[in-house]
Amino acid sequence: MKIWDSEDTIVALSTPLGKGAIAIVRMSGPESLAILNHLFDHQVTSRDERRAITGHLYTPKDRHLIDQVVVIYYRAPRSYTGEDLVEISSHCNPLIIDRIIAAAIELGARLARPGEFTQRAFLNHKLDLSQAEAVASVIEAKTQQSLTHTLRQLEGGLSKRLGEIKQEMIQITSLIEVSLDFNEEEAEIYHPSELLRHTDRVLEAIDSLIGSFAYGKLLHEGIKLLILGKPNVGKSSLLNLLLKRERAIVSEIPGTTRDYIEGQLEIDGIPVQVVDTAGIRQTSDRIEEIGVQRALEQIPSADLVLALFDAHAPLDGDDQRLLDTLEQQRGQRPIVLVLNKIDLGIRPDTERKLTSLELPLVPLSAKTGQNLGELKQAVKHIILSDTAVENEEIVVTNRRHKIALENARRSLQKFREGLARGLDEVVLAAELRSALDYLGEITGETTTADILNHIFEEFCIGK
Repeated sequence: MKIWDSEDTIVALSTPLGKGAIAIVRMSGPESLAILNHLFDHQVTSRDERRAITGHLYTPKDRHLIDQVVVIYYRAPRSYTGEDLVEISSHCNPLIIDRIIAAAIELGARLARPGEFTQRAFLNHKLDLSQAEAVASVIEAKTQQSLTHTLRQLEGGLSKRLGEIKQEMIQITSLIEVSLDFNEEEAEIYHPSELLRHTDRVLEAIDSLIGSFAYGKLLHEGIKLLILGKPNVGKSSLLNLLLKRERAIVSEIPGTTRDYIEGQLEIDGIPVQVVDTAGIRQTSDRIEEIGVQRALEQIPSADLVLALFDAHAPLDGDDQRLLDTLEQQRGQRPIVLVLNKIDLGIRPDTERKLTSLELPLVPLSAKTGQNLGELKQAVKHIILSDTAVENEEIVVTNRRHKIALENARRSLQKFREGLARGLDEVVLAAELRSALDYLGEITGETTTADILNHIFEEFCIGK
């Protein structure tokens, strides 16, 4: 088990590696200011706290110029990590960055581990664990909607909600434990019916957070949307329409797409990985047949399938092969039928046959964009059946949090059942304490060092 040493001074690049305008190198720890002053051509003191100072950095021994930089000193505890912290803004050239970090290490700093700056912020009580995890989520957010919810978590929204839940549980616990002290006197400290109402209120609040995870998972991870259909039915045109750019080659020649093509978009804040596949048909072309097989192999990993059919043509053997495949997938994943090329007209028998399958059916023109909005709404309705959760201010996006909430709920439900059955207060108090411990795992009050190490190892270096 790795435990960081508070006497260490750590250093790392905190901006993306590569060439650019500005790079920021961070140092945190007791020797940060001393190391800076050894390299910098100005002496920075506590009076310079939070001031941007322009100057030059030099190598420690031979005093060769490293770069012209801007430095800011943050004095403990008023810094991100709660320690003395220095930020050095230099030109973003990897050669310069390497020399700055090497110079700091030569003077006693060490390279930071992934997430170590945020880990120190947590251990110095600048952030609780749910806020610390939100730091990584903010960086990884794929849509504005996801970013909004992770910023709320970073600002302590989830922590505040959990604090309210825990406060009510503590009140219940105190009544149970006081009752233990007065047990022999047979004094009635609480009314079970009143505690049951309090418990139900807490369970309702926990259920609300657990229920938000499905939406939070969508915001954080997104979905995989698979486009299937026979050759020349408009799959690549639909991909380009969804992505609003020419990602796939569109041709009237059947079999143009020989392998699957991926693209990224969002639908009402939900990240979507959309996959265009080779046309599903019987073929003697070995290369094309491999493409068809790869298209079918994509189905098990898809969250939703868009099956395209030609609106102005009769269904043929290749369409039927796709329909047979879809029939095998019923109940395993959502399917939306798309009646494409409606700009050329709709054959009544084709529409009638697809309608009889009792699957969502959307008429569309991938060429003109007609009904694209309806298709997106159909997709959204399927992947987010309970749209009311969109309006929730606090959304759980982390699976670890969901598991902790479920464990807390389980213990609280056992307490409720025991209270209703008149079980001994010792047993009831144990279940309440267990529930509080599970909630404490989310904010880091009762989290083991191994779990902490695992969480922060998932961060990038320099954060």
